[in-house]
Amino acid sequence: MAASPTPGGGLGAILAAGDRDYLVRNSGEQVKISSIEGDTVAIYFSASWCPPCQRFTPKLIEAYKELTSNGKSFEVIFVSGDQDEEAFNAYFAKMPWLAVPFSDSEGRKSLDERFDVNGIPHLVFLDAKTGEVLTDEGVEFVSEYGIEAYPFTTERINELKEQEKAAKDNQTIHSVLATPNRNYVISNTGEKVPSLILRGSMLVYAL
Repeated sequence: MAASPTPGGGLGAILAAGDRDYLVRNSGEQVKISSIEGDTVAIYFSASWCPPCQRFTPKLIEAYKELTSNGKSFEVIFVSGDQDEEAFNAYFAKMPWLAVPFSDSEGRKSLDERFDVNGIPHLVFLDAKTGEVLTDEGVEFVSEYGIEAYPFTTERINELKEQEKAAKDNQTIHSVLATPNRNYVISNTGEKVPSLILRGSMLVYAL
């Protein structure tokens, strides 16, 4: 989805509800929404009972840890679809980011409606300063490109797709067979054959 303005603008208008102006960590600590720093914020709609969520959450955790450890300006906010607080707590305990309190069921429902969540996992990336939606295809972006998709804009994804196309158009035997740590293949005698010398050869792959 192309970037579009979020009604009301700003994280406070999006994430606060009633008298609640904070989010929580899995330790129970309350964090003021106004103190959230970052250029990009992801709102993660997920639940412990959802198998696709169970598969995707570790990928998002890995991306989050890599980006934040490398100094990237990024935050994730979990919005739970669990039915009871015990399930929420057990699932949230695995996550290194913030969450809308489970007790604020109206706030969670409001976010579901605001971002038109029809299925989970669902990941929406926002510009933290303006509240503008960068994309609501975050699950696909992270699954396909990982941290290479940062800052998770459609422009960045289009750039990655162009790079993929260019690499495919310029594909060689060496680029197909070699890896950053290996520039050879193994013959049937166990000999290491540099992939570069195979240029111009016709190969038959046996998988």
